[in-house]
Amino acid sequence: MSTTRLLVIVLILLNALAFAGVKGWIVGTPPRTEPERITNQLNPERIRLSGVAAREGAASEPSLPTTPLAPAPSSPTVAVAETPAEAESMARTGQADEPVPLPDADVVATAGETLPTPQPPALVCQAWAGLSEQEADALTRRLRQAGVEAERRRSETPSAWWVRVPPQGSRDQAERRVQELRELGVKDMFIVQEAGQSQYAISLGLFKTEARAQQLLGQLRARGVRNAGVEARMSTTYLIQARLADEGVRAIEADVRGISARRTACNGR
Repeated sequence: MSTTRLLVIVLILLNALAFAGVKGWIVGTPPRTEPERITNQLNPERIRLSGVAAREGAASEPSLPTTPLAPAPSSPTVAVAETPAEAESMARTGQADEPVPLPDADVVATAGETLPTPQPPALVCQAWAGLSEQEADALTRRLRQAGVEAERRRSETPSAWWVRVPPQGSRDQAERRVQELRELGVKDMFIVQEAGQSQYAISLGLFKTEARAQQLLGQLRARGVRNAGVEARMSTTYLIQARLADEGVRAIEADVRGISARRTACNGR
C-alpha cells in the first residue's frame, strides 16, 4: 500500500471521529440548539412578553449583556488636625498615611479661645443718714425686696438747742419765777405745761445752732439771770448702709420718695 493511500484513509478516519464527537455519539449528549431548549422548557405556554418588547414582537437581536462598571476609586480621606498636638499624635500613631496638614494659626486660636464670662456689676457701699423711723422702715423694706441685706443703725443727734430755766416744783413757783425774769427785762418766755421731765420749765428760746443759743444765754446773764442754761434737744435718726450696684441705687431711690437727698458716705465700724 502506498503512502498516499494510507494518508487518505487516516484523514477519513479522523473526520469520522470528529463527526461522531460533534453528534455526541462518543461521549455525552450532543449540544442542543435554540429550538430544542425552548421545546424542553417547563410550561412554555405561560411565558408572556411585556412592555415594548411584546408589542414589537421581540424582533430585535438580543442585546449583549452589560458588564457593571467598576466603582470609581474614591479619594483617600485625609485627616485634618485641629491643633498642633493632634497633628503630632496622628503622625505618631500612624493614622495619617501622608503628612497631616496643620490648621491655620487663626483657626487654632479661635478653637482654643473661650468666651469671656460676663462679670457681675461691682458692688459699692451706699449709705443714707438722718432718716426718720418711717423713712428707715421704707428703705429697709425696699432693699430686702431687691435681695440686698441692709445694715441699720440708730443714733440720737441734736436737732435744736434750747435756752431755758430748769423746771420749777409747781406751777405757782414757775409763775413767780416768770415775774422775776420780767423785772430783769426778759420778755420772750413761756412755761412748759406738758407732763414729763421738762414740765414747769421756763423756755427762753429755741435755736438750730448751739452758737446762737450761747449768744442769748450770755445776754441773759448780763441782765442778772443766773440759773438759765442751754440744753440740746435730741432726736432719733437712723442710718442705713448696703452694698449694691449703681443701677440698683437709682432704682431703689426712685421707689422711696425723698431718699436720694439723704445719701452720704459709708461709715466704717
